[in-house]
Amino acid sequence: MPQAELEAHSLAEANLYFQATACPRCVSGPVASVHAEDQAPDKSGVIRRTEVGLCASCGSELCAVFQIPPASEVADPTTINPTDEPSRIIDLGQWITLAHVFAERAAKSADPRHARRLNLQAAQCVTEALKFYDDPDNDLPPPEAFFCEPSRERFRTHPQQFSRQRLLHERSKLPTTSESGGGRSGEKRR
Repeated sequence: MPQAELEAHSLAEANLYFQATACPRCVSGPVASVHAEDQAPDKSGVIRRTEVGLCASCGSELCAVFQIPPASEVADPTTINPTDEPSRIIDLGQWITLAHVFAERAAKSADPRHARRLNLQAAQCVTEALKFYDDPDNDLPPPEAFFCEPSRERFRTHPQQFSRQRLLHERSKLPTTSESGGGRSGEKRR
C-alpha cells in the first residue's frame, strides 16, 4: 500500500529517496528502485510518480508516491533541486551519506567519465546538505534538518561531522556543473 505522497523537487530527488532511506521493516538496506510509473500531470502540472523499491537485505517491497512540481519537467534531468529550499524527503544526514557513497564509487571507478559523473552527484548532494543551514552565525545545523532517527543519533554523537565549514571544504574539492558545460551561472571551482 502506498505511503502518503512525498514532495520531491525533481525526478532526480525522487530517484535518490530509496538510496537514502533505510528499509522500515528491517532498518537495513540498501533499497533499490525496481519500478517507477508516472501519471499524466494534473491541471497545475504536478506529476505523481509511484516508485516501488526492493530491500536487498530482507526482500521487502516498499512503495512511495512522489509529487513533483511542473518546473522539474523543463529542468536538467540531473538537477536534484533547482530551488534554494532544502529537501522535504531526504534529511541532512542522508545527503551527507549519499555524497560519501558517490565519492567512494568515483574513487573506485576505472572510467574517468563515470568517475566525474559520480563526483558531480557527490557535489550536488553536498550542495543539498548545505541548504539546511539557515543561521549564518551557527556552524551547526538546526534540529529540523534531521527527519530520521539514524541521522539524529549521528548528529548527537558526532556533531563535528555536520560542521558547515567541513561541508564547504568537502564541496570545494568536488567539481561543479559549470565545469562540464552546464549548471548555474557564476559557479566556480573553489
